Amino acid sequence: MRLILSIVVAMLTLMVAKAEALDEFARSYVIADSLHSIGRTDSAVMVGAETIALAKGMDNPTMLVAAYSSQGVFLRSLGRVDEALDTYGKALDVINSGVFGDNPDDDAVDEIASLYINLAVLALDMQDKESAVSSAERSCYWVYESEDIDLKSTIYSVAGSVFNGCGMLEKAMKCQEHAYEYALKGGNPETAFRTSAYTMLIADRLNDEPKVRAWREQCRKLLPEIESTMALLQYYQAECSISLHGGRHSEAIGYFNKILSLDGIDNLPFVKYDCYNNMHTVYSALGDYDNAYNILLKSNELRDSIWAKEKEESLNNFMVKYKTVETELALAKSEASRSSIFAWLLAVIALLLLVTTLFVVFAGRQRRRRMLQDINFARLKADIARQYVEGLESERKRMAAELHDGVCNDLLSIRMNIDNGAPLDDTAHLIDNCRESLRRISHELMPPEFAYATLNEVIRFYVGKQAEAHSSVAIAYTSTDCEAINAIPDSTALVIYRIVQEAVSNALQHSGATKIDVALHCSEGISLTVTDNGDHGKNGSHRGVGLDSMRRRANSIGGSLAVEQAPNGGTKVVLTAPLETA
Repeated sequence: MRLILSIVVAMLTLMVAKAEALDEFARSYVIADSLHSIGRTDSAVMVGAETIALAKGMDNPTMLVAAYSSQGVFLRSLGRVDEALDTYGKALDVINSGVFGDNPDDDAVDEIASLYINLAVLALDMQDKESAVSSAERSCYWVYESEDIDLKSTIYSVAGSVFNGCGMLEKAMKCQEHAYEYALKGGNPETAFRTSAYTMLIADRLNDEPKVRAWREQCRKLLPEIESTMALLQYYQAECSISLHGGRHSEAIGYFNKILSLDGIDNLPFVKYDCYNNMHTVYSALGDYDNAYNILLKSNELRDSIWAKEKEESLNNFMVKYKTVETELALAKSEASRSSIFAWLLAVIALLLLVTTLFVVFAGRQRRRRMLQDINFARLKADIARQYVEGLESERKRMAAELHDGVCNDLLSIRMNIDNGAPLDDTAHLIDNCRESLRRISHELMPPEFAYATLNEVIRFYVGKQAEAHSSVAIAYTSTDCEAINAIPDSTALVIYRIVQEAVSNALQHSGATKIDVALHCSEGISLTVTDNGDHGKNGSHRGVGLDSMRRRANSIGGSLAVEQAPNGGTKVVLTAPLETA
């Protein structure tokens, strides 16, 4: 009787010990996964090592494979690829050791399938496509035996992404179809919606238009049930990609606008930045250069905002972590009577090293991201410059042809008429044609800014640029923003603009002025004044070619130009001209 009782007690003790060990393993496993999910992956690796030790002590191969697989994920996230491969290799050794036998249980099947899909993702990251495909195929083989519907959907979806990354689009399509099927069976419409969008994109890359339409229909059936911003974002991005692939630029613009109108899109600045970059290219392809330019400005503004925000967040995170260290150090001092001061100092130093390492890694990642953004922006600017130069060259050739075929021929005809004694009316008609052609061509050679801005705006922009370039000189502009000035003909506006340029340039280069005031007003006529506080008398800058040039320009529009002494001892250039409108 005592023997039986002893055996029963021993069995109960063993069961309690196993239950406690299982609880300890589960707790450690969950803690490691939680640390990884909040970004504390270094800590997750340390807890993961303890989890592996617990699994070894329990002599449970399924739990050991699970622990090794999770540790591989943690190490891969830290970029410790060799250690991740070694850890996955140990898990494979357990699988191939025969401890599972011919009929592994459901938990073992799930862990083996998960291990192989993690191996596939790691191999794809390392550009080892052959190993990635092999591991993905093994994962699909094992998950086929699983009873976990959600796991089936997840692994088939990831395997499809791996096959797609390896260029095996047909296999990727089949995996995504399985993922969609199991997502519906598991009652997860959002996962099914995401999978449908991804499958539609693969079908487009396969140029299988019927399947594209079929999967688009599945997406639209599920669309009313979808509230997740990320799921809708994935669908609209897929539609954008398909539209651009098919050259349907206007359609792509519509989807870009839908992305930008999603709830919470302002919390995804990199997505907005990517949209603006692509929209600029699409508008350029459509020939809508105004919108292309405006979108490019938004892209640049958002890029600068993102970088500034990232720097601020990095500094804030560092300060929070630094304050945390200070708090822990104060706590260490309060508990000095119960613990070793030396041990606490080591702990604080280790924590500071961890914080510094995290900050350096984060800063390096942001620097690489910014470099990529700058490279893309430089390419975009180079493309715009190339298109602009090509446009100028095309315009130059067109005008050269017009001068040769039009004006030169008219002049030749005039000369022949004169030599042959032709009637004056015929010769006068040819002269009028020649004059009209030259007038039109000279009008086309006007500065491009006058095609998009008024005289007032052009002068204000010029003065602003000069103020930026000469920070030691106070340059200001005042004007009467009346409709009459805004309606001045381009030819007259150009003359006034050139006089402003010449007068401001003289004051900057020759007078040593520290203050320049430009004013443009209208009442019965145009009144332009450029006043400076410099000394022009030393070198007579206003008595040279520049003054003659300004006077000739003033005479060309029926006006007059005068140079007076300003009240402050400087010089005042005054232009008066009749006010004529186009």
